[in-house]
Amino acid sequence: MKNLAQVTTTFGILSTLLVAAPAMTQNQPPPTIPRASPNTTFTVTRQSGTCPRTVKLWTSFRYYEGGGENTVISDTAAIAGPARLVRSTKKLAEFTAPLKSNFASCVGQAVSAEDSNYSFRFGNRNVTFRVQLPPDTPSNPSLITYKNVVSSRPAVRWAIAD
Repeated sequence: MKNLAQVTTTFGILSTLLVAAPAMTQNQPPPTIPRASPNTTFTVTRQSGTCPRTVKLWTSFRYYEGGGENTVISDTAAIAGPARLVRSTKKLAEFTAPLKSNFASCVGQAVSAEDSNYSFRFGNRNVTFRVQLPPDTPSNPSLITYKNVVSSRPAVRWAIAD
């Protein structure tokens, strides 16, 4: 009986997220580059070549009843050319952009314990920005609701229920 209650609760929360999140984001315009400086910084761990010291993101969170919505825009314009979406699912968005000539030799990565959903990989003359949402749990299902390039930069919006 306890398992049935857990399954019912899980499906109830997940169905709320799957129905409410797309409906909410359909009425929203695509994200825009904020006027303020990026508010999240990742240190680049260099393996070889010339790498930028850091890469930055604009991150924001909007609460709503039953969950919230995260928007993240990667500020790759200073180190790379225009990004393009190369892989995506409901839980993953991966973008790549050609590194500018002064960083083209970079091989490295940038990850953060605080923002484990986001990572950067440098290599083969490109930077890859990845948003990977964790597997759903009964109390925290999540879903990517928007993924595209905004002003040459990767932009992702994702929702999570609580």
